[in-house]
Amino acid sequence: MKSKGQPRKRITHIYDLCKGKKICEGGDEMDTNPDNPDSQTNPAKTHGGCGRYQPNIRRVGLEMTAEWKQVNEDTQEKKIVLTAERVHEIFRHVSDEECYIVGMDPKFARPDWMLCTALPVPPLCVRPAVVMFGSARNQDDLTHKLADIIKANNRNEQAGAAAHILSENVKMLQFHVATLTDNDMPGLPRAMQKSGRPLKALKARLKGKEGRIRGNLMGKRVDFSARTVITPDPNLRIDQVGVPRSIAQNLTFPEIVTPFNIDKMQALVRRGNSQYPGAKYIIRDTGERIDLRFHPKSSDLHLQCGYKVERHIGDGDLVVFNRQPTLHKMSMMGNRVKVLPWSTFRMNLSDTSPYNADFDGDEMNLHVPQSMETRAELENIHMTLRQIITPQCNQPVMGIVQDTLTAVRKMTKRDVFIDNEQMMTLLMFLPSWDPGYSKAQTPMDWKTTFLLDHPRPRQLCETSLYPS
Repeated sequence: MKSKGQPRKRITHIYDLCKGKKICEGGDEMDTNPDNPDSQTNPAKTHGGCGRYQPNIRRVGLEMTAEWKQVNEDTQEKKIVLTAERVHEIFRHVSDEECYIVGMDPKFARPDWMLCTALPVPPLCVRPAVVMFGSARNQDDLTHKLADIIKANNRNEQAGAAAHILSENVKMLQFHVATLTDNDMPGLPRAMQKSGRPLKALKARLKGKEGRIRGNLMGKRVDFSARTVITPDPNLRIDQVGVPRSIAQNLTFPEIVTPFNIDKMQALVRRGNSQYPGAKYIIRDTGERIDLRFHPKSSDLHLQCGYKVERHIGDGDLVVFNRQPTLHKMSMMGNRVKVLPWSTFRMNLSDTSPYNADFDGDEMNLHVPQSMETRAELENIHMTLRQIITPQCNQPVMGIVQDTLTAVRKMTKRDVFIDNEQMMTLLMFLPSWDPGYSKAQTPMDWKTTFLLDHPRPRQLCETSLYPS
């Protein structure tokens, strides 16, 4: 057989060989049997199969039928109904050798295992009851369906029922089991609730854009997140993200009140939600939540250690910054917030490479961690500064690009000079700038002091700032 070494292709190959046959017979190599001399002298007398005519199998809804065009010698049946029990019995009689021929290993898979003989019941967390205000608990669709299956099964176990009644009960049980899995089968009426709404089966929960896979696992809506357009800002550090004030005033972090921050938290609570920086909620140690947006009484604003204050995020807070599609680890990195005006997220140009971001309308997501443990993980594992070298190929995944690269090139050319005002402007952007340098008595004193601490701009200062 051509696909002998590929078990997965065997059943397809066998199906292609058999689908055109109207009678059960073997191939050329099976027609001549060496043990039977008649088969070699007259091959037409024998064949490798059982010799019976093969039926056409049809399925309408849950009913499967086998229909013969030619009548076999030992039976006058032209059409029979293939019940689930009959199909299971046929599959059980498939031998281990025949399993190997169709590409199955009988230790791990057999045809009769492909039919469900026991129904697994999903736990309550898969089918939670909904408690409506002022009314009884509304059970999930799956719970209703499982109850129908149990009722139908109990009717089958009643002793003394007629054969035709049992047959109808079995059909009803089959219907309930089928619609538990798929309630949109062609040729089958849909199972309905009392209100007339179709029940949502397991298949409908999994498939499609709103299903479990695409809707809840591959991507999902979450709290404490924001999304807006990104724009560049070369004045930000690579581990900073510029956040619009409107977003910073809406997102919160639950800060636990301690003796060290109680004064700060009390000031934020007094400011409330209308002013920035402020707070949205007080969560007491009893679990009671006080909403500061609705001007609570002054007695409610009292804080004590152990309370939580859901305060607005501010400069220095840790957040996760993400651009979709999230293709590798560096598509989500930890950043520190820098609250800025206007309505876009600002980021350093060097951060664009790992995100594969550009500024032609790209949007990015920001997620605020909600516990000190998550913040610790962000700070020690996830920060942008810890992601510069990619573990994929042990080389930098971000570096200077665009205007930063152009400016560095132009500034370090030997024939490029800048005047005093430009130099001072550049120095003001140095994080290590000490305004004390400006108190020097003479330009030469300043120059000497600066060059002692910063030897690298020596040529820059000597050539342009103080001409002889």
